[in-house]
Amino acid sequence: MLKFYFKESFKRGMVQLVRRPMYFLMMVIVPILGCWAIMDMMKAGAVRDVPVGVVDLDDSDMSRKLVRVLDAMEQVSVKRHFKDFKQAKLAVQNGEILGFYFIPEDMQQSILSGKEPTVSYYVNYSYFAPASMQYKGFKTISLLTKAGVVQTVLRTVGLPNQAIMATMQPYATHEHMPANPWLNYNYYLSSSFVPCFFALMILMVTAFTLGSELKSGLCRQWLAVAGDNMVLAITAKLIPHTVLFTAVGWFVQWMMYRVYGLPLNCNPWHMLLAMPLLVMANQGFAVLMYCFTPNFRFGSTLCTLMGMLSFSFCAFSMPEESLYPWVAAIGYMVPIKYYFLLSVDQAINGIDLYYSRVYYAALVGFIILPLIFSWRIKHQCMNPIYVP
Repeated sequence: MLKFYFKESFKRGMVQLVRRPMYFLMMVIVPILGCWAIMDMMKAGAVRDVPVGVVDLDDSDMSRKLVRVLDAMEQVSVKRHFKDFKQAKLAVQNGEILGFYFIPEDMQQSILSGKEPTVSYYVNYSYFAPASMQYKGFKTISLLTKAGVVQTVLRTVGLPNQAIMATMQPYATHEHMPANPWLNYNYYLSSSFVPCFFALMILMVTAFTLGSELKSGLCRQWLAVAGDNMVLAITAKLIPHTVLFTAVGWFVQWMMYRVYGLPLNCNPWHMLLAMPLLVMANQGFAVLMYCFTPNFRFGSTLCTLMGMLSFSFCAFSMPEESLYPWVAAIGYMVPIKYYFLLSVDQAINGIDLYYSRVYYAALVGFIILPLIFSWRIKHQCMNPIYVP
């Protein structure tokens, strides 16, 4: 009898999936094109030649040399020169440049007289990656300028070069990045943004699939076909989605690790296994949201909101150390966080699978947990009251 109900529920889910072209668009076309766009945009590695401006109120030999050195840096490209702060600010607001470097009046004279002029730089952080490059370039040129001035002053008072270098740099540092020695931004941006975008599509489609049953008034029929077994109804309905999303996910992984050459330092099966777990975990998360809010509008909005905010909560767009503790804690409430940690351990660092067992278990937990609370959806199906 259970086999019969499962077969009928599965057949009903397949018919609904095939009849709506929107499913093919949202489950195949949009994820593949979106993931490809993210990886192709970053294929060159680090962001370079970010358009910036300069406000040089000093117009001295030192300030002009500083601007030339700034323009020669690979992070930024000086596109505009402005007469005052107001013009530069307006250019940033209009999108003509993404930031500007401000050199005050009498900078050279102040330095030569032993004073400390203030050099400012303004960065538009609406675009995180270019803004990071701007900040790095502006800060580097400021530190180099300060170091050059200090070196000149110390040499003027008679200190030898060896003593000057010991004062300015007491010890030398060496940086070693075995997982990403090329400092390729595509390696860590695509490794986080691509799966997060894919997870967002899974949440949206699953939320729409469940919500349409409640909104259309067919929820009692959906439950009756499954023999009033809510777990069976949900499982049979989402299995076709799981298979299709997993196939698309494997194709995205093929693009990541073979076409665009992202690091894969583990057995490929480790990441291939993680993909169906990611799909089912996000489907389970969407079901869990409907267990708490069995309403089409509230459930779909909550799933979309959590999927969008995952880019920030999971520390993809900002380091976790810079987040408020409660914000960072929310990141551990969504499945994509554990997939990201798993991919860092396996694909990037290539450590033993034993040390990633907790992340696999967390993804499995997201699959099982909503089935425990599925009685809330069943109660809504037995008593369908649609709240617009």
